[in-house]
Amino acid sequence: MISVQKIAEAVSAKARSGSKLLLQMPEGLKIHAVEIAHELEKAGYSVVLSNDPCYGACDIREHEARMVNANLIVHVGHKRFYKEIKSSIPVFFIPFELKADYDKKQLAKIKEIRVGLVSTVNYSYLIEPVAKDLSALGKAPVIAGEILGCNIEAAKSIDNRVDCFLFVGTGKFHPSGLKTHRPVYFLDLEKNQVEIFDIKDAEREQRIKYAKIEKFRSSETVGILLSSKHGQFFHEFEHLKKRIERTGKKTHVLIMDCITNERLMGLKIDFFINTACPRLAEDHFDKPVMNVADFLEFYG
Repeated sequence: MISVQKIAEAVSAKARSGSKLLLQMPEGLKIHAVEIAHELEKAGYSVVLSNDPCYGACDIREHEARMVNANLIVHVGHKRFYKEIKSSIPVFFIPFELKADYDKKQLAKIKEIRVGLVSTVNYSYLIEPVAKDLSALGKAPVIAGEILGCNIEAAKSIDNRVDCFLFVGTGKFHPSGLKTHRPVYFLDLEKNQVEIFDIKDAEREQRIKYAKIEKFRSSETVGILLSSKHGQFFHEFEHLKKRIERTGKKTHVLIMDCITNERLMGLKIDFFINTACPRLAEDHFDKPVMNVADFLEFYG
């Protein structure tokens, strides 16, 4: 486990004393924010806390860091993003392991034999113990490793070797990204129980895509949603705009930090194409929102 003191020591090895730091972390870790900032200030740093929501390693608060003249962004809780994110201010990632335990008896709920194990950076240390407990039950665990809500390549790499997947962690954001025909179990470390996770089947997903495309065809105005988050910004938006305009639609480009239903409701736009986090389209929106990758399946 990484302690508050260890975080301060890690930063000390990276930045000179006297540097100004922007400290950034996800909501679940902000309970430790003041304590971490205090430890860093004791070590001789000037610290500014970023108190906006942090949605992952893709969400780097470079703009805030520039405004406060920070020399370094300290991003606690995540590893470096799987795609390169360019930042004029260096970013130091410090993964944070959260202490948790689980009831071994709950693993007996898994019926399948070959079990693919996935988790997030905060709980990946539990994968090995869970694998041993599954083996003791006569299962054949296959460790995939860490996944993100937008990147499940680790799970895909073992898909043909397992009968089901077991996600070890908290929250439904990450396991709901596991688009697979195989059963997905969820070892919920908050509830301390294993439950079957409801993954939308591929046929239903395809029906939803076709329904949205029909709404696109009947729309007059289309909005391209851009995220101002570095790791989510879609650089090809101008080419996408031209492609949509060739279908006869009036097209507008909108950029924002947080894309929510409330921020779209007042716009006189019939249909939105999401170029930010692909999981965003699963949130509630009163108007149709389609991911750019799905849209390009039809209009690529």
